[in-house]
Amino acid sequence: MTSVIPNDYLRRMISPASVESIPKEGYMVYILICGDNPIVIGHGKRNRARVIFDTKTSKPTTGHIKAIFVRLYDIYSDCNFRRYIILCSDKKEAQEIEKELHNKVGGNNRNIPENVKTLLLKELNPNSTTYLLIQIALRSSYDGLSDLKKWRKDGLIDDETWSEITKRLHL
Repeated sequence: MTSVIPNDYLRRMISPASVESIPKEGYMVYILICGDNPIVIGHGKRNRARVIFDTKTSKPTTGHIKAIFVRLYDIYSDCNFRRYIILCSDKKEAQEIEKELHNKVGGNNRNIPENVKTLLLKELNPNSTTYLLIQIALRSSYDGLSDLKKWRKDGLIDDETWSEITKRLHL
């Protein structure tokens, strides 16, 4: 994957070891790779970049459309994750680099591998409320994890359904 990244970006690329090692200031392009598959390539500041460190035991990054996907990869796959940050001079440059990388390597889709989806939905009745809510969350145009939590807070998800959702998503 890094072989297709232009040299100029490689010189500005770091591989942070933890959320704490993500730069506190400035714009960046953040990348999370599973094997050779880019799961997330995005741009922004530290608060958005932290999504590349979401795990089944951490509090999910809120307001990020990819947070649910990163969590699912962590729970249901045996990925050896690689995380990168490309330091940028400003928002415009970060947007341009993100777009260029999307065109070259991907990282801008919301596809879940079939094996991950199978494990997530294992033994769930396709006609159940739990199955439906998880499928809706996966298709959210915002942040499926935040949607589920809001629906629960608003009383739209009963205790039994919520228990099954939290077990499957490690919430």
